[in-house]
Amino acid sequence: MFKSSNFTQAEQVSLSKEIALIGVQATPFTSLLMAKGNVEKALSTVYTWREKTLDHAEDLSALEGGDDIVFYETARAELSNVLEIFKKGASISGTAEAMKSVQFAEEINDRLLELKINMEKKFINGLKADGSATPFKRQMSGLIEFADAANAVAVTATITEADVKKAMQNLWSQDLAEGTVYALINASLKEQVDAIYADKYGYQHVTTDFGLLVESINTNYGRVNFVLSKHVPADKVVFFNDSYVDIANLRDAHFEPLAKTGDNVKGQVVAESTLKVGSKKAVAVLTVA
Repeated sequence: MFKSSNFTQAEQVSLSKEIALIGVQATPFTSLLMAKGNVEKALSTVYTWREKTLDHAEDLSALEGGDDIVFYETARAELSNVLEIFKKGASISGTAEAMKSVQFAEEINDRLLELKINMEKKFINGLKADGSATPFKRQMSGLIEFADAANAVAVTATITEADVKKAMQNLWSQDLAEGTVYALINASLKEQVDAIYADKYGYQHVTTDFGLLVESINTNYGRVNFVLSKHVPADKVVFFNDSYVDIANLRDAHFEPLAKTGDNVKGQVVAESTLKVGSKKAVAVLTVA
């Protein structure tokens, strides 16, 4: 039987470590999940899981020595997402390779970064398509599409402190498991958040270091950590509990050489991945109108 282990290192080179380290600022969401180890293995083109929920029975008291046992099974929805294929090729002439021997490796490195940036966009903004209709490409649901409608926060014109607290309260009210809450936000809305606290802080920094960047906010419903991302829509802030969000890979990012057909060198970087959201209740979207 021909297995993946039969490939030589030259035929298939894993780039899973490289993709985790490359372009962290350009891909904060993907890099965050990879750094935390929130990566799972998929076994088919559709990744399916049971919604992660907790049972909240009101009374669990029991008689001493009693044999009466009540078994609980929390009703859990079956959720799924499709695996999306990401692919980008590189080709350079034999002359270019002769002039600079590492040129092809640099091209592949650039293509890997472009691949990761595109994955980041889909992890956040992806709209699910099973590939049964034109253009017959499988496309995943992103974080925003997974968000529970009950968690939505509508904002008029400008974000206020109350709006941030409301989003956190919505997540808190869902009785989620322990985890760290992050808010993916674009630069323009981050300016609004910074402005909330512009006159509510004191400086203990280097005297040549001025400006205010709000990195986290403490609320009665927990702390939210802001992550600046240029790939979040201009009118949205996406809150999520990291205990519920993972990347699932059918094929980790890897390099494959392509057949030589002339005076050039060809190759491609390929990945097949999707986003797993353990429960829709763990995602809240704040929208500014």
